[in-house]
Amino acid sequence: MALTEDDLKTFEENGIDPENPGKYETLLKDLQGNILKGHGRAHAVHLFLKFKDGKIPEVKQWIQDFATTYVTSAKMQSDEAVRYRTEKIPGSVFANFFLSRKGYEQLGFKPSKIPADQPFRYGMKNDTVRNLLADPPVEAWDRGFQEDIHALVLMADDDVVDLLQKVNKMSQQLLQVAEIVQREDGFVLRNECNQVIEHFGFVDGVSQPLFLKRDIVAARIQNVDFSKWDPRAPLSIILVKDRNGKTEDSYGSYLVYRKLEQNVEQFLKDEQHLAEQLGIDKELAGALIMGRFRDGTPVTLADIPAAASNNFNYNDDAEGTKCPFHAHIRKANPRGDLTRVESSVDYTESSVTERSHRIARRGISFGENDCTKKTSSGSGLLFLCFEADIENQFNFMQAAWSNTGNFVKVNVGPDPIIGQAEIPRKQQWPKKWGEAETVEGFDFPLWVHMKGGEYFFAPSMSCLTTMAQATQ
Repeated sequence: MALTEDDLKTFEENGIDPENPGKYETLLKDLQGNILKGHGRAHAVHLFLKFKDGKIPEVKQWIQDFATTYVTSAKMQSDEAVRYRTEKIPGSVFANFFLSRKGYEQLGFKPSKIPADQPFRYGMKNDTVRNLLADPPVEAWDRGFQEDIHALVLMADDDVVDLLQKVNKMSQQLLQVAEIVQREDGFVLRNECNQVIEHFGFVDGVSQPLFLKRDIVAARIQNVDFSKWDPRAPLSIILVKDRNGKTEDSYGSYLVYRKLEQNVEQFLKDEQHLAEQLGIDKELAGALIMGRFRDGTPVTLADIPAAASNNFNYNDDAEGTKCPFHAHIRKANPRGDLTRVESSVDYTESSVTERSHRIARRGISFGENDCTKKTSSGSGLLFLCFEADIENQFNFMQAAWSNTGNFVKVNVGPDPIIGQAEIPRKQQWPKKWGEAETVEGFDFPLWVHMKGGEYFFAPSMSCLTTMAQATQ
């Protein structure tokens, strides 16, 4: 029996268990991996493709062969994880395949068979989309991202040598049907405590929507309960029906891809400048910018590093005297601010609606892989996130929350980390942590620069593995 709309909107109390999937068995077999849970590999290669004209039958056959040989389903991802936990047998090279709107068109899909999300159909280069997100002109993007991009191949593994060998082998056949217009090599960056971090040095991935039983059980163990923040999420925020799937439960997900270069040297200088201006420790200054200390401690809970946590909200910090309203993690996930802050009448929403904007982040670092080196350019985050509705999720968060200076209260300033708008970036900072008196900070420069990207869709396994026979 096919999953219903209610099945997608109502999350399981303890999440979906891939080892005992029940009614979700077909879904997990036909869904690509990395969507409900990150692939977890330490190294990744991303290849952006432009299909060659006049070779569409060959392109379709290549896609089918690649999917059959390499692409990892959600069920296969889970099975390999179980084998590794129980028998220490490493999983195979992980792979995804994604199509852009232009990719679907190039393959000859009819408009009715192309995923319908409006930003997806526009593409990230579209002036309406680009202006909404306050992105730089396309001419300023990395050269490859300026090209028409039809597809994205993602391959990942813990063994970087084996990964590169398989990518090179696969690319030999690929080059007969497509041009690789851009390549990005990513890796998981870790600190001395083996925590996953981004290039500014802050622990990354602490807060994610959770869909699977193992992740939810682990979160309960870490946080005891979900009394202040429930990370569980319904499938409806991440999955949409695949119009080209061959089963009754064929689903896919929209992928937002953005290459974000981080100016590490400038950030560290400005962090020190802010600390001196406020008369506080540099690490606290950084926490006021990010919303967490580098070890993951939420600044709304403590003014010194203590312990990473996701079980918190801002009920006891409604005035933003501990975690400023413009802090990155508060902008991106206001945890009830929209219904709690009186001056946010233009943004009044229920908790359910606020939580519907969440995304599932699957990013990985690029550039300098030594976190002790303070590089000023050429390093950053390959930002990937999955969602069911680009307009309501990623685009909304970026445009209505991160870029604006008037969310969640008037004149709080944009998100200092990912806010892209070239507007005055002065923010109000607590003169002393936990007290209401504030001072105005200096005008921050942009520390994160968008270097290119695109919107993609992750087709179902049954769509990909029958691509050569499909009549669109």
